[in-house]
Amino acid sequence: FAVTGCEPKEIAVDVSSNQTSQPTDDANYVNPLTGLKADASVKNQRPVAIMVNNVSVAQGVQSGLTSADIVYEAYAEGGITRLLAVFKDANKIPRVGSIRSARYSFVDLALGHDAIYVHAGINNSHCVPHVKETGIDNINLNSGRPSNYGQRVPNGLATEHTLYSSGEKLVQCFKDLSWRTELKKAETPWQNFAEEGSPVTLTDGACKEVSIKMSAASTTKFVYDSASGKYVRYKGDTAMKDFTSGEQMAFTNVLVLETDVTLLGNDGKYNIMKTGLEGGEGYYISGGNYQKIKWSKGAAEASFTLTLADGSECKYNPGNTWVSLMNKEFSATIVGE
Repeated sequence: FAVTGCEPKEIAVDVSSNQTSQPTDDANYVNPLTGLKADASVKNQRPVAIMVNNVSVAQGVQSGLTSADIVYEAYAEGGITRLLAVFKDANKIPRVGSIRSARYSFVDLALGHDAIYVHAGINNSHCVPHVKETGIDNINLNSGRPSNYGQRVPNGLATEHTLYSSGEKLVQCFKDLSWRTELKKAETPWQNFAEEGSPVTLTDGACKEVSIKMSAASTTKFVYDSASGKYVRYKGDTAMKDFTSGEQMAFTNVLVLETDVTLLGNDGKYNIMKTGLEGGEGYYISGGNYQKIKWSKGAAEASFTLTLADGSECKYNPGNTWVSLMNKEFSATIVGE
């Protein structure tokens, strides 16, 4: 995933051993999406944001989510949600999918990271105009030459649920199509991360389990695993595993952000929904506890800002994050001890 236009850095030379050493800032580079130390070769590199199918029948064939730095869950149509998996390092994206079509709100979520937006198909009545007005760089794997960079993988489901891609394929796609790979602006942390190895303890109460009711037909559930310090994703009473690797889906941080959800209109087949991104209240869940928070985003190209309920600073634990943008007409149920 080539990055061009970087200013040259001075390399210190140890004449006694005739070896070179990397600059200190590179040695301490931190992934701005996770707060974890990372390879400095991705510094100032654009993230990749990929649409992933989340309809109930396809949840069992999801791949690549735990490897993502951030996974957003938001509404596609009716009570159905989709996911946006965001990766800082394109080269480390494993097989990811199944990949589905673009929807309005996910354009703004991807823009907030200056990410290259990858999808398979697009809602013509509302999403196409929004893509044009925002000018987002997007790859439609169902259209033209980009279709070469996806792969249909048999998984026992209908064809529409079988499209996957990978970092190897997408990096080649970006090179072939000459996409911009550097961030427009200087890299900044996604949240106010605590130092790695010095976790924050949240103080509003214990959270051993959280059930996030996204709609009458859709609930997202996480259970805390004290051994790993992560929240394991569940479907009903079954822990969910990656379809390709068999790895358990788990996240260090879970955000439940309450928001307004409105109907954009009917495109002839679906009632297309818009997830409000202006801000509101919510919960930050990490390390077996939770904290009430306030959040805001606003402009399409803006990132998320979190504060505690009183408006003060919200320190954030390093690690991967699941974000559920929940219609505030529903609720999240937190189970303590």
